[in-house]
Amino acid sequence: MTKIRRSDGSRGAPRAPEPAHREQAHPDQSSSQPQSADPLVEIDHLLNRRSSRVREMAEQSASARAEGEAFLRQFDEISRRVIKPTMEAVISRLRKDGGDGSIAERGLDASQNPRVILWMSLQGEISSEPHQDRNPFLQLDADTAHRRVDVWEGDMWEKQGASRAMAPWELVEISPESLTKRIIGILARATPHGLTH
Repeated sequence: MTKIRRSDGSRGAPRAPEPAHREQAHPDQSSSQPQSADPLVEIDHLLNRRSSRVREMAEQSASARAEGEAFLRQFDEISRRVIKPTMEAVISRLRKDGGDGSIAERGLDASQNPRVILWMSLQGEISSEPHQDRNPFLQLDADTAHRRVDVWEGDMWEKQGASRAMAPWELVEISPESLTKRIIGILARATPHGLTH
């Protein structure tokens, strides 16, 4: 058997050819997850979340609107059944005792909530437009946003007295008794004004 002489001069069996060089895979490439087929899918998520929020806000707005309308219906009913009859009874008694009174109302419109005001005179008729600086009064404003009745009182008479905001009422607090007590309190503060000692 013929021996093959190596280039280095030694003899022996021929070496097996060395395998071709393999390029090592980058570790990051082997461990990373495959990329999404749609790179714009995040836009779908963003707009879907926004649409959900818009629907939620619309539902909340509709619910608040329905609650406000229910509150206004209840205020209107209490005005007819309780507030105005009680105020009319006060006016009758004032006239019997030499005074006077009137009721001013403002219905619901696009910019203002309903209001009921009892104006009072301690002596004589209310001959001119009543005013907070001249007449004792009780003012009730329906506050739709907070579902309550805002209360204002004034005991001005003979250029004396004051007007002030009072603690608001819930609808359930309004009764002939609570209204009468409040009105008598206003008159009790107003009647001493203008008297000399």
